[in-house]
Amino acid sequence: MVHKKSAFTLTELIVSIVIIGLLSAIMIPKIMTGIDKARIASIVTDMRNIRNAAYAMYADTGLWPGSNWGHEDIGPWDPLAIANAGEGFTFRGTNPNMPDTWAGPYLEVWHRNPWHGWYWWDFNLADQNGDGVGYEHVLWIDNGCDTCSNAGHRIPANMRLKIDQVLDDGDLDTGMLQVWQNRFDYVNGNLGYILIQGFN
Repeated sequence: MVHKKSAFTLTELIVSIVIIGLLSAIMIPKIMTGIDKARIASIVTDMRNIRNAAYAMYADTGLWPGSNWGHEDIGPWDPLAIANAGEGFTFRGTNPNMPDTWAGPYLEVWHRNPWHGWYWWDFNLADQNGDGVGYEHVLWIDNGCDTCSNAGHRIPANMRLKIDQVLDDGDLDTGMLQVWQNRFDYVNGNLGYILIQGFN
């Protein structure tokens, strides 16, 4: 008895390809939306941890972390990092001028954002966001300077807007989350969030 091998007909193959294409068209946008939400949730968690670390350091020392524009060699993720003179101390640093009450490190690690760029901490005396309150402690979510390790790790413009819609007022020109440096350039401008303000 001879058994015939069963095989797909051309029609069955075409129908299968069409079904797979339709399922992909339906599922890929949902998957991408899920990835975007996960990235924003990661930023929210990182911001909460960094803010809590800053408050803990302030509670112990009476000092806030100062500006610390880092890269691979010196930065807030480096245990030997030192904040700019006169502007406070780092989350993890070993600055010999730290008060005896310093009980750090206040962060075990300093994270990268979901696009693999470093977060940067900054302190501004002046009011940058226009709400009349100075002493702004800013977490730069996306600071892609050409000469540091963040080069090539920019957050896409559409995601910057989504982040603002979740965390702030949905306008990259106003509120606590803004593009400040290279203002109005939503692709190359630096995206920062004021975590704490009004406290020097």
